[in-house]
This record gives sequence, structure tokens and C-alpha cells, in this order.
Amino acid sequence: MFRVRLLGSISVLVTLGISQATGATILPTQVVYSNWTEETEEARICEIILDVSNPPSREVVKFIMLAGYNKFDSEVLAGFLMAAADIMTIDKFEIVQISDAAFNSGAFSSLGQLGYEIYDDGTVMATTDDPQIATPFISAVLAGDYELSFSRPEPGAGARTYKIIPAPPDAVTSNFIDCMGRVEAQSKLARLSASAKRSPLPE
Repeated sequence: MFRVRLLGSISVLVTLGISQATGATILPTQVVYSNWTEETEEARICEIILDVSNPPSREVVKFIMLAGYNKFDSEVLAGFLMAAADIMTIDKFEIVQISDAAFNSGAFSSLGQLGYEIYDDGTVMATTDDPQIATPFISAVLAGDYELSFSRPEPGAGARTYKIIPAPPDAVTSNFIDCMGRVEAQSKLARLSASAKRSPLPE
């Protein structure tokens, strides 16, 4: 349900320059957080969007922490969507295929805990419907000081690890928490309604 709005655009945060070196951990110079909220007939989705770049590298990374409520089955999922792109010209980018995408902090690692899907367009999604896993993941993103890593398949590309120090700004965090409050309320109401429909009426 979360790919209703795929990575529609990669924010162009960089000027044209060299390709990103591989191997060492990258401490990006440009880290920009924002929010996105969407409600359709099928779902309500809350997002914190992170755009990362490290000029003069041409590589940009988009990481989306997302949580949402599926209106058909009352399921609440949480996780992330990750993509990388190469800036070709000032107004053109090319999303690249990535694999082995991971979120790691001192408190949470996505590997072995989130379920992964890799798509033909180059993006990677990892989600869970277990609140005991989703809660520490969301808390780790909101706390900042974490790493985003992925691999590019072309020969010699190697792995990338971006070290993200800043936490989302208070306004971005507040918007996400407010959105999630509405998601949880909708999901709870839907479950109660479904339970009432299943219960036999007293004679």
C-alpha cells in the first residue's frame, strides 16, 4: 500500500561534480527532513522524508520512514523506502538499482527484523506489522544518530554508508506523531467495528 506514492522526485540538493567514493563512511553535508501525509480510499500514510547529499558528489539518497493504516484489513505497517540517484544534469536525475539497504542505530537494526522487497525501479522497501519491532525503529529514526547503507551492483561501485547525525526537526517529528495518532485511532475503531459485527447479538 505504501508505494501508492513512489519516490516521485529526488530533491536535487547537489551541484554537478564527481561520483561518490566508496568504502568509507560518508558524513553528508546536506541533510534535509520533511513530511508527507496522504489519505486515499485504501490507506492513510504518514511519512518522514530524508534527502541526503554530499557535494561535490553527484549521488543523492532518499530515505522515507513510513507508517500507515490499510483500510481494508485494519493492518498498520511501518518501515522505510530507500532509493539512490545520480544527478545527470541540473534538472535530470537517474534512479539507480540498489540492494542490501539497511538502517542501523545503536538501538535498532533493520536486518533480520523488517521484511524486504526489492523493486525493478531500483527502490528497496522494508516493513513490519509487528508493533514491538515498529516502535523501536520509529524511535531510532526520531532520535537521529543512525546509518543508512546500501550497495550498488555495478562493478567497482562497492557499498555506501551514510552517517546521519541530526534528528528530524521538532516540527517534522510533531507532524508525524500527530498523523500516527490519527492512524492508530482509525485502526482501533475499525477493529472494534469488525469485532462487533462478528459478535452475535443478544437474544
